[in-house]
Amino acid sequence: MESDLPTRHLNTADHRLPSFSLALVACLLCANGVRADAIEPKSTNDLVGLDANRGSDPSDAPESLSEAEQLGQLIRVPLPLTGNADSYIKNAIERAIDTLTSSPLPDGRRPVLLLELSPARRSDGLGIGSDFERAQSLARYLSTHRNLAAVKTVAYVPRTIQGHGVLVAMACEEIVMHPKAELGAAGADEDMRGPLEPVILSLYQQIAAARRTIPKAIALAMLDPRLELHKVETEEATEFVLADGVSPLEEHKTVIADDILVPTGALASFTGSEGRQYGFVKYIVENRAALARVLDLPAEAVREDMSLAGDWRPVMINIEGPITPRLVGQVQTLIAMEKDQRDVNWIGFRIDSGGGALEDCLELADTIASQDATETRTVAYVPVEASGGAALVALACDQVVVQPAASLGRVGADPIDRETLDAAEAPIRVLAEETDQTWSLLRAFIDPQLEINIYTNKKTGEAVFFSPQQVKALPDAKDWRKGNTLTPAGEPLTLTSQRLQQLGLVGQVVDNFDEFKKLYRLTEDPRVAKPNWALELVEALASPGLAIMLLVVGFLGIYLELHSPGFGIGGFVAAVAFMLFFWSKFLHGTATWLEILLFTCGLFFLLLEFFVLPGLGIFGIGGAVMVILSLLLASQTFVLPHSQADLVELRNSLAVLVGAGAGILVLVFTLRYWLPRAPILNKLLLNPPENEELTDLQNRESVANFSHLVGQKGTAATDLLPAGKAQIGDQLVDVIADGDIMDRGQAVMVTMARGNRIMVRAVDS
Repeated sequence: MESDLPTRHLNTADHRLPSFSLALVACLLCANGVRADAIEPKSTNDLVGLDANRGSDPSDAPESLSEAEQLGQLIRVPLPLTGNADSYIKNAIERAIDTLTSSPLPDGRRPVLLLELSPARRSDGLGIGSDFERAQSLARYLSTHRNLAAVKTVAYVPRTIQGHGVLVAMACEEIVMHPKAELGAAGADEDMRGPLEPVILSLYQQIAAARRTIPKAIALAMLDPRLELHKVETEEATEFVLADGVSPLEEHKTVIADDILVPTGALASFTGSEGRQYGFVKYIVENRAALARVLDLPAEAVREDMSLAGDWRPVMINIEGPITPRLVGQVQTLIAMEKDQRDVNWIGFRIDSGGGALEDCLELADTIASQDATETRTVAYVPVEASGGAALVALACDQVVVQPAASLGRVGADPIDRETLDAAEAPIRVLAEETDQTWSLLRAFIDPQLEINIYTNKKTGEAVFFSPQQVKALPDAKDWRKGNTLTPAGEPLTLTSQRLQQLGLVGQVVDNFDEFKKLYRLTEDPRVAKPNWALELVEALASPGLAIMLLVVGFLGIYLELHSPGFGIGGFVAAVAFMLFFWSKFLHGTATWLEILLFTCGLFFLLLEFFVLPGLGIFGIGGAVMVILSLLLASQTFVLPHSQADLVELRNSLAVLVGAGAGILVLVFTLRYWLPRAPILNKLLLNPPENEELTDLQNRESVANFSHLVGQKGTAATDLLPAGKAQIGDQLVDVIADGDIMDRGQAVMVTMARGNRIMVRAVDS
């Protein structure tokens, strides 16, 4: 019996698993007296009545759950392995071993530690891209750590994996695979234009020899395409050898048949059925339910335990009501502050929202999805609803937990027009890659005109939520078979808690917050992070409007200071304004000491150019660039944009700078005209000398009179930087270049002479 429902195991803890099973729902339906082939839902409400929560309530059967914990534990290994993923998984394994070995099993058998190798869709769905060092560390741990002798390690491969993630499967005692999933092509993570590093070849040989899960010749053929793999049948057994091992084998044994299994130039890769045939796959199963049966484990034993990852340092952040720019900014600041100042590694988001402006919802979802799951686990807790764009925020978390009456979807609080939806397509696609969901499914939560169907790959058996438009764009579109309709065009996607769990989009359904805490073994209510007065002030100062005002006031203060005697009110105002600007950005998580240092040095170079080295030189240009760059970097969390959300943030940062620049120019021209005429404020400015004072100054400067040199030509006797000496007629005089720097020997002409100040410009010789 077959169903088109994509059903990863009902209580999977991570909603990002993209591989679904076709047979599990059929089993569940049969257990409930419902024929799977009789159901062709026209809308999501057709399947609401199915009992999808059996065994999901922690209070239903605590004794059986305890028994399951003693018999087996499942740990999900996300591929590719990058960052500190190996440490994260090792920590989870050690906790699982402590639980599994807490008391001996009555029949004396070893408990089972299941490692589900789960490639992310954003890595082409094959797990390619693992760091060899991370895979090596985890494989050595699995094959040599003494504590693992007390458990039986089993690698579960529900989907095709390639790259060095294969090494993790080799390091387990047994391998269980989906019949159509493939295991191999380990060398996909290496550059095949040159020879493989000896350390890589050596490790694969060591792991193969230590575990004997996969024959050494097969393991090397998976790694190096230059090797030819043979399947040799002798009178004793079937053996797998490389090309150079056939002749030695013939010398000692009678060879009945010699077949080339993998020719040179190809990386060895085998389906679960082929692996079973060749003897290195212990069982082939369609889904987790079948996995539990063949290993003689309770169903609960093949569900990921949400509490295994580590010692949680938790915090809760509430996302309630409309999602506004102010709320987005507060949540972003709270996340940064909690991670930096309190070192939290578990953030729960209590979501009860009808959504908001799509741009704001996507920005918040992108912020959450960009958190590294190996460092900070993000969990969405939805007691009532997450509608419209709020559903995207919930699905951006690593895990989603809902209450029975909760729902995701429906039209949000703010209607979204077609133009806005089309403009959001790019950020939705980026979010889909980050969350390992299809962009069709994410868009369906906000676009009621999008039809979503369940498509099954005829080659791999994988079932995925796609829209017809997305399927047509796939390179292997012909391999996907259309199944049941999740939501037809014209109906908003609305999923109840039962339906969400049925489809594998949530990890658990709990009755209350106490049960939610039990999932993560939290003994006390997590602290709730709330904006205080300081955060409110920071958010206000960091807002684009006030940020522009602070920059305008700061540069205006510098202008006033340069035009007033001594250090006065202008300098004080500028210092306070820039201090508030960088303080707000620093606490907001976008500015560091680098931006402050760039601004200070840039301002110093500008003043150096104005007062010490007059003219537009390197210090002036460099200082201006440093100031602009510091203000730009202080308003964003990156140097170069890498995503659609980064581009939006860059646009906002540039808007602040342009707005501040325009405001400064307007005020400078206004004050330059108005201040000298103001009755009281004109005393604050340094005005140019007038009448008798100007005449006296000119007489004093006329002690040395070089006015007769005006118009005469000469030659620069030294480099003019811009000051130097020039030979004018029979006189060697001090001059200042009027414009660019001049080299020695340049022909010059005197343009102005006032006292002993002689200005020259370059002329043709």
